[in-house]
Amino acid sequence: MLKSPLSLIDDIFIPSIRVLEAKRLREFHMSQTKIASLLGVSQPAVKQYLDEDENIYYRRLQNLGLTKEELDDFLEKLTQLLINGEPKQVMQYISVFFLSNLSRLKFCKFHKMMDTEIPTDCDICKGLYKENEEEMIELALYMLQNESVALLIPEVLSNIAFAKSNAKSIEDVIAIPGRITKIRGIPTPASKPMWGGSRHLAKVLLAVMAKYPSIRSVMNIKFDSNVEVSLKLLNYKYKKVGPQDNADDDKISQLISSVFEEGIDAIIHLGGNGVEPNTYVFGRDPLDVVKKIINIGVKYKETFSR
Repeated sequence: MLKSPLSLIDDIFIPSIRVLEAKRLREFHMSQTKIASLLGVSQPAVKQYLDEDENIYYRRLQNLGLTKEELDDFLEKLTQLLINGEPKQVMQYISVFFLSNLSRLKFCKFHKMMDTEIPTDCDICKGLYKENEEEMIELALYMLQNESVALLIPEVLSNIAFAKSNAKSIEDVIAIPGRITKIRGIPTPASKPMWGGSRHLAKVLLAVMAKYPSIRSVMNIKFDSNVEVSLKLLNYKYKKVGPQDNADDDKISQLISSVFEEGIDAIIHLGGNGVEPNTYVFGRDPLDVVKKIINIGVKYKETFSR
């Protein structure tokens, strides 16, 4: 009898991720009991995970069809969600990651090797996952609940935006009406994400997407010399534009898009008369952007908040 491709998540993916994630959480000096609680397993199981050779599990997941870079990116984002202590969002992210890769047919070769009865032209997994932009930005907001990120919120506050793949107008870009502030040292959205929620970021994103359609998300943070040093220490690629006096959304978005190029992580706008300097961090999706923002915040805190 044919074995469902969904069995791969329980048989291979999650057991392997638990081992790799236990080792990452241990780097945060967590006790085995705390790690067990976060992973939903027993303390003896965590002890066993920590004794395992992680390379075995990387190879197992690479055989499944994932690259080392994809796995490290996934684990970095998963770690932040686990640390923030939101079990529902953790399982949501794991499901989104697995199903999106399954629907891209990345696991087909492995599945067909495992079960020779599967037809060679099988592609039934194509329709298993449909991207949900609202779900993705909600996950990103949970990831943002990090004290280090609060150091980066500017006077005009922050916002994060995510565009549909074929975005043409401001209404095709989801963001936070009222922006993101900080409450008790934690970045906190003023409201739920809404389509058309930020005219400013939507215009910036649409201008960049006109040339680079794969860049679908952006978040603004403050700019000072320490932010720039943090970008350099992280080897993030960035450019600086401005200053522009009394610039409106259209002028700012046009200037940013005019210097944007492949591989850019951030554009620093130096502000001007009536315009606060800001750093615009870009990525494929809001989880990609937030991962960069957290890295900047941690580096900023480590280097300048002693």
